[in-house]
Amino acid sequence: MKNTHTRIIRRSLAVAAVAAGLLAGAAHASAPGFDARMSALVAHVKADPNYKLIPLDQAADREWFYNLSEKLYTHKIDKTEFVSEGTRQFPGYAASFSTVADFLTQ
Repeated sequence: MKNTHTRIIRRSLAVAAVAAGLLAGAAHASAPGFDARMSALVAHVKADPNYKLIPLDQAADREWFYNLSEKLYTHKIDKTEFVSEGTRQFPGYAASFSTVADFLTQ
């Protein structure tokens, strides 16, 4: 029971850290509606117990993810390119990138 509780707390803290990094990490103005969509994405993955959190531990990784996500959101790349680029950077996270892609393009 304690291990489950600890994992939930760590996961919540990790998601919160990623959210803070994503929403504050961009050095440029975002596309209209993008920050709101990213906030909704964070809430979505946080509520999904099956979502495998992409380890965006470094500021450079968070910036890369934010920029890649914005390219998808603004139709500069498609879902296939997004997932391909994501799994090139983070092998083993194809399902996570696919979830993000589906959510951002709804």
